[in-house]
Amino acid sequence: MNNILPVWRQALKQIKHSWRAILLTHLVFSALRLVLFAPLIGLTGRLLLKLSGQTALADQDIAYFLLSPIGLIGLTLFAAILITILAFEQAAIMRIALLAMQGKPGSPLEALLYIAARTHKLLLFTTRLVVRILILALPLLAVAALIAWTLITDYDINYYLTEKPAEFWKAAILIGIVLCILVVVLGRKLMQWSMALPLLLFAGVAPENAFAESARLVQGQRKVVFAALLSWVALSLLLGFGLFGAIKLIGVWSMPTVYESLRWMVLLLGALAALWGISNVLLTAFTSGSFACLLMALYKQYQPCSRIDPVVSQKSEVEKLSLTLKPKTIGTTVLISTIVAVVTGVWLLNSVPTNNKVTIVAHRGAAGKAPENTLAAFQRAIDEQTDWIELDVQENAEGQIVVMHDSDFMKLAGNPIKIWDATQAQLKDIDIGSWFDPKFSMQRAPTLKQVLELAHGKAKVVIELKYYGHDQNLEQSVIDIVESTQMVNETAIMSLKYKAVQKIRSLRPGWTVGLLSATAIGDLSQLDTDFLAVATGMVSAGFITRAHKAGRQVFVWTVNDPVSMSRMISLGVDGLITDEPAMAKRVLAEREKLSTTQRLLIHVAQLFGEPYIPTQYRDNSP
Repeated sequence: MNNILPVWRQALKQIKHSWRAILLTHLVFSALRLVLFAPLIGLTGRLLLKLSGQTALADQDIAYFLLSPIGLIGLTLFAAILITILAFEQAAIMRIALLAMQGKPGSPLEALLYIAARTHKLLLFTTRLVVRILILALPLLAVAALIAWTLITDYDINYYLTEKPAEFWKAAILIGIVLCILVVVLGRKLMQWSMALPLLLFAGVAPENAFAESARLVQGQRKVVFAALLSWVALSLLLGFGLFGAIKLIGVWSMPTVYESLRWMVLLLGALAALWGISNVLLTAFTSGSFACLLMALYKQYQPCSRIDPVVSQKSEVEKLSLTLKPKTIGTTVLISTIVAVVTGVWLLNSVPTNNKVTIVAHRGAAGKAPENTLAAFQRAIDEQTDWIELDVQENAEGQIVVMHDSDFMKLAGNPIKIWDATQAQLKDIDIGSWFDPKFSMQRAPTLKQVLELAHGKAKVVIELKYYGHDQNLEQSVIDIVESTQMVNETAIMSLKYKAVQKIRSLRPGWTVGLLSATAIGDLSQLDTDFLAVATGMVSAGFITRAHKAGRQVFVWTVNDPVSMSRMISLGVDGLITDEPAMAKRVLAEREKLSTTQRLLIHVAQLFGEPYIPTQYRDNSP
């Protein structure tokens, strides 16, 4: 402990002496991350779309791409670019810290020019760093993937996530051990390499020798270096939780005080958002700056600092660009913060539509009140006057269309038989209702025809096509059943697979079709669909606006509490997919009586705590 304190005192002294330059440097590199990284993500997304031949990709397509060789290369490239930007930022702050240790003024401009002259060396350094990390990480990540493949792929993933059998825990423990080993191995190596960047910058060590020289320098001082870096991690986490926890508490405490005043609520919400953003900038500037200064303090202790070769010799030019916090600067900052607060608040207000016409879709029937995808659940949803009922369909061994979400019955009945291996006679012996309540012990997996006949004239039906690689004629079979039950005008079809949606569109151009999605790259609204059924995390005012401009409706899943329902309605969704259709009906009725202020309060309620006790459902998948 006595060895760490002098290091921290030296680091804090550097920060105190150069905090303005450190803050400006951090802002410069934050802007660079935004300017360089965001377009790169966009370009990569465009490349991905071009390779796929589609205008947008969702869920399964993205997962398959990321697991492909090209996708893995892309992820590695993103990581490499991020590490490179971080390394350049650390190099610039280290330059400022080195000048501070020698009693000389440092500035962001001088630091940027200093590292610009060493760009080639820094790029070689970061390339070697990324390669070394990959060599360490990939074998262990491959072992983790092999464990998952061996232990938790026999049955549907929803079974493992919901029931958590022994195989799930075994896989979780083993993968956890592998990941812990990975953290230890990477942490140990990164600690050994902690002096590599200062050695490269200030001791003239070549990129190919910097890591070995750093390991040699740290050797014998590992406990001090480890303790210093660990204390930095602990301090960063403590400050982060403390700062953002305090802002959240301010919101929780202050919201009720402005409940009746829309004007003050708008200002308060904008102020909180601005405070959150400013706090994030200051916190990340401190953590980035303190890390660089801490490493420089360790470097000074174990390696004499080398000479300085300033790139900029015209001191007056540098001084003109340095930041001085005068009263005028502070006043300008306050004014800008106020404007940001007002603009943010107005934006929040304008994001709350007055339209309260929302379609209620019963997810697998009224699955909160009866076992999912059973006739009992669908009848309950009809009794609760839902607008639509949603169900999942697959083919059994005889080619019949069965209503079932998972690929097997492990989750609902503890039976490992696959849908595509089961005959209709076998399905009649599988109880899929007792898990919910013994009174539903007679419930069996219904056929699509049974459900359509039940719903005819009472509720519309949205059919999700499920694909597990064993479908033979799923699309045409579903079409035939819908037409035979005279439910064409009361039926919509959707799927996670866009190719399936396209196939339905080609077979029946006039039918209502939609894409189901939890994540996406590109603009889903440009796909040839009538509606988009998306996870709550994808829903934003901008997304809904784009979809509506393209003529697409937006449905959100799975929304099962009053606050979330009201928030989604406030954002402007066209429909709620829920296990609780009766609750959704009540929320719609209650919202009719609420003022705009009350709706706005509900819209932001989850930012400052969960005002309800969440109910546990069988699973959260679509």
